[in-house]
Amino acid sequence: MSRRRLARRVAKAARGLWFAALALALSGCASRPAILASADDYAAYRATRVSRTFEGRLAAASNYLERYPDGAFAGEVRAYLARAEPVYYAAKRGTAAGLTAYLATLPRGAFREDAAHRLRALVRDRNAGDLLARAARETEAQLSRQRAARARVREELAAWLRRFLGSDAWGRPLAEAPAEVVVPFSLALPAPRCASADERAGPGAVVCAKRIELPFAVSAGGESAPRKAELEVAVLQDAAGRPIEVALRGPDLFTRLEEARSAREITADDPEGRIGGIALAVELARGAFAARVSAEPSCSREVEAPVVLHLECGGVRLVARAAVDAGEDDGVTISVAPPAR
Repeated sequence: MSRRRLARRVAKAARGLWFAALALALSGCASRPAILASADDYAAYRATRVSRTFEGRLAAASNYLERYPDGAFAGEVRAYLARAEPVYYAAKRGTAAGLTAYLATLPRGAFREDAAHRLRALVRDRNAGDLLARAARETEAQLSRQRAARARVREELAAWLRRFLGSDAWGRPLAEAPAEVVVPFSLALPAPRCASADERAGPGAVVCAKRIELPFAVSAGGESAPRKAELEVAVLQDAAGRPIEVALRGPDLFTRLEEARSAREITADDPEGRIGGIALAVELARGAFAARVSAEPSCSREVEAPVVLHLECGGVRLVARAAVDAGEDDGVTISVAPPAR
């Protein structure tokens, strides 16, 4: 081999060694763990640097230290986790969702016991709040149902007054009356029962009646007490089926009106409560009469107990009576003068 060719080979080998030495020098000390680490060690470490989310890098760091506590990158990863985990936990510790995320990311984290304790407390408080909220909703729903049941007592009486104070309910067979009368009286449950009337009503006269029960609740001695208003709607009809008189009555009906209005128990020794019920019945009857017949003051007639209201105009007569003796009903009767022949 010629000297020139040998010199070229030596120079080429020298350049290769120089480049290798330069690469090693430029890599510095940080490259030494990479040179010493296994492929699995390096792959686990790399996940702590390239995961796309903060949670992903934290989870990778925790997994790395669990798998390689003495790994080539353990010191670096441990220092990173010591800095990053407290910051992450401080951001997550205030909510149940945040604590759940922390425990999912770092199930063996330094704050796992505190996180689990806080999460249990938050869930317990939330469940207690849910129970209280549900109880409040149920209580409000029950109170709403009770208010509606009490309101129905007044509304039911007022509705029957309006129906039979309308002029279309008279002068024709009941079956031919407007739907607002026929449907609730003849078709709605309970069905009316008919029987022969007193002979004084005329030959062939019948009375058809239906009893409507209206349960509600009042306060009695600080507790809820059941009540029931009974309203009987009785229609006296002639032989042709035309209404002669309508009676809206029931035991202690006026007292039940006041109990439903005030939501309190009215006992036999409570005259103010009884008077309040009579006044409410008079108010309802007067209001219905004014709306369907006439509001003229001249329609009022003088009354004497047990009559508490007497209105008469345009051939329509309304009389309200309050029971005096036990066994009697409170009630309102409506009648219309027969057409002139």
